[in-house]
Amino acid sequence: MIVLENDLIQEEINGSNSVNLLGIGLVSISGNRANTIYKKGIGNGLLKTLVKFYKDQIIKKREGKIIDLLGSYTIYIHFFDIKSDIFTIFYVNEKDKLIRYDNLCLISNLLLKSFCKNSSEAKINIVCERVIPKVSGVTALFIISQAGHALFTRINKEKKFLIENYIQIGGFLSAITAFSQEVIGKESGENLEAINFQNQQFILKVKEQLIFAYLLENNMNLDHVNRFMELVAEEFFDLYHNQINNFNGDIEPFTSFKSIVDKYFII
Repeated sequence: MIVLENDLIQEEINGSNSVNLLGIGLVSISGNRANTIYKKGIGNGLLKTLVKFYKDQIIKKREGKIIDLLGSYTIYIHFFDIKSDIFTIFYVNEKDKLIRYDNLCLISNLLLKSFCKNSSEAKINIVCERVIPKVSGVTALFIISQAGHALFTRINKEKKFLIENYIQIGGFLSAITAFSQEVIGKESGENLEAINFQNQQFILKVKEQLIFAYLLENNMNLDHVNRFMELVAEEFFDLYHNQINNFNGDIEPFTSFKSIVDKYFII
C-alpha cells in the first residue's frame, strides 16, 4: 500500500491553512453504490441524506464543486472523477459562518491524493484534524452495560488509579446510574447526568441500555464536546450492534473502538 508520509502532509497543510468545520464525509460513488470511506463530526443519517440529495448532480457532472444551504447548514461538496468512481468530499458547516475557501480546496487536494494512493485511515485522519480538531481535557471514557460490564475503556496513562480500578469504577457507575433511574427518574424520566470526582467530573450519557461515562476537567466547555459524545455513541452502536445484542462476556471485539475515540478526543 502506498501512503502519504506524515511530514509531507504537515508541510502542505499547517495551522494557518486549517478550516474549523462541523463535519466531513468522504464517499466513493459508483453508479447506484455509495461507499463511505471516512466521516468525522457528521452522523450517518445526515451523511446519507447528503448523498441521496446531491448524488444525481454529482453523477451527472462527475467532477466539480457545489456550495448550497441545507437547513441550518452550509454544505460544500468537492468531487473528482477517478476512473469508475467519483471521489466525493462533503463538508458541513454552520450557516453563514465564513471560511477560507482556498484552504478548503487545499484540504480537498490532499484528501484526493490520499484516496488515489490508498492511504490508511490514520493518514486521512491527519488531514481531517485540520478540518475538525480533537478535543482535549477528556481524561477517560468508560462504556458500560447496565449490568456493570466495562465493554470499553480509554484512560489517560497518567491516571494510575483509574487504570488499576477500572472494573470497580465501571460497576460503581452502573450501580449509581441504576439507582438514579429508580429514585430520580421514576417519576420524571430523567437520568443522573454528572458526578463530581476529585477535581474532575463524570458526564454520563445513557443510550440504549449502555452508559457512556466521560471524565472531564471541570473547566471544560461542554457545548462542543457534547456533539462529539453523541457521535461517539452512534458510531459504537453502528460498529458493534451484533456484539451488544449477543454479548457473551467477551470484550475483545470492542478494543478496535480506540481508533474512533482517538479521532475526537485527546486522552
